[in-house]
Amino acid sequence: MIKNAENHQTGVQAEYLYLQDLQERFGEKDIHWKLFMQAKLKGEKPVDWLVIRLIDGTTKSIYFDISEFFGKG
Repeated sequence: MIKNAENHQTGVQAEYLYLQDLQERFGEKDIHWKLFMQAKLKGEKPVDWLVIRLIDGTTKSIYFDISEFFGKG
Protein backbone atom coordinates (compact mmCIF):
# COMPACT_ATOMS: atom_id res chain seq x y z
CA MET A 1 0.00 0.00 0.00
CA ILE A 2 1.18 3.48 -0.82
CA LYS A 3 0.79 5.40 2.44
CA ASN A 4 0.79 9.10 3.26
CA ALA A 5 0.50 10.25 -0.35
CA GLU A 6 -1.24 13.61 -0.29
CA ASN A 7 -2.42 13.35 -3.89
CA HIS A 8 -2.19 11.35 -7.10
CA GLN A 9 1.16 12.85 -8.11
CA THR A 10 2.95 11.93 -4.88
CA GLY A 11 1.39 8.47 -4.94
CA VAL A 12 2.66 7.79 -8.45
CA GLN A 13 6.09 9.12 -7.47
CA ALA A 14 6.15 6.60 -4.62
CA GLU A 15 5.38 3.79 -7.08
CA TYR A 16 8.28 4.81 -9.31
CA LEU A 17 10.64 5.05 -6.35
CA TYR A 18 9.72 1.45 -5.59
CA LEU A 19 10.50 0.52 -9.20
CA GLN A 20 13.93 2.13 -8.86
CA ASP A 21 14.56 -0.13 -5.88
CA LEU A 22 13.96 -3.13 -8.13
CA GLN A 23 17.43 -2.58 -9.59
CA GLU A 24 18.89 -4.37 -6.59
CA ARG A 25 16.70 -7.37 -7.31
CA PHE A 26 16.36 -7.48 -11.10
CA GLY A 27 19.16 -5.31 -12.48
CA GLU A 28 19.15 -2.00 -14.28
CA LYS A 29 15.88 -0.65 -15.69
CA ASP A 30 15.65 -0.63 -19.49
CA ILE A 31 18.62 -3.00 -19.68
CA HIS A 32 17.72 -5.99 -17.50
CA TRP A 33 13.99 -5.24 -17.19
CA LYS A 34 11.40 -2.90 -18.67
CA LEU A 35 7.97 -1.70 -17.62
CA PHE A 36 5.77 -3.77 -19.91
CA MET A 37 2.25 -2.79 -18.87
CA GLN A 38 0.34 -0.72 -16.35
CA ALA A 39 -3.39 -0.80 -15.57
CA LYS A 40 -5.80 0.23 -12.86
CA LEU A 41 -7.82 -2.65 -11.44
CA LYS A 42 -11.24 -2.04 -9.99
CA GLY A 43 -12.54 -3.99 -7.05
CA GLU A 44 -13.12 -3.33 -3.37
CA LYS A 45 -10.13 -0.98 -3.48
CA PRO A 46 -8.40 0.59 -6.48
CA VAL A 47 -5.18 -1.18 -7.37
CA ASP A 48 -2.44 -0.13 -9.76
CA TRP A 49 -1.07 -3.20 -11.57
CA LEU A 50 2.36 -3.02 -13.17
CA VAL A 51 4.01 -5.77 -15.16
CA ILE A 52 7.73 -5.77 -15.77
CA ARG A 53 9.45 -7.93 -18.37
CA LEU A 54 12.85 -9.31 -17.48
CA ILE A 55 15.69 -9.75 -19.94
CA ASP A 56 14.94 -13.51 -20.16
CA GLY A 57 11.35 -12.76 -21.25
CA THR A 58 9.65 -13.66 -17.98
CA THR A 59 7.23 -11.22 -16.42
CA LYS A 60 6.61 -10.15 -12.85
CA SER A 61 3.46 -8.47 -11.58
CA ILE A 62 3.55 -5.71 -8.99
CA TYR A 63 0.39 -4.49 -7.28
CA PHE A 64 -0.06 -1.20 -5.42
CA ASP A 65 -3.08 -0.45 -3.25
CA ILE A 66 -3.73 3.16 -4.28
CA SER A 67 -6.88 3.72 -2.23
CA GLU A 68 -5.28 6.39 -0.02
CA PHE A 69 -4.54 8.75 -2.92
CA PHE A 70 -6.67 7.64 -5.88
CA GLY A 71 -8.89 10.48 -7.05
CA LYS A 72 -7.17 13.14 -4.93
CA GLY A 73 -5.98 16.24 -6.83
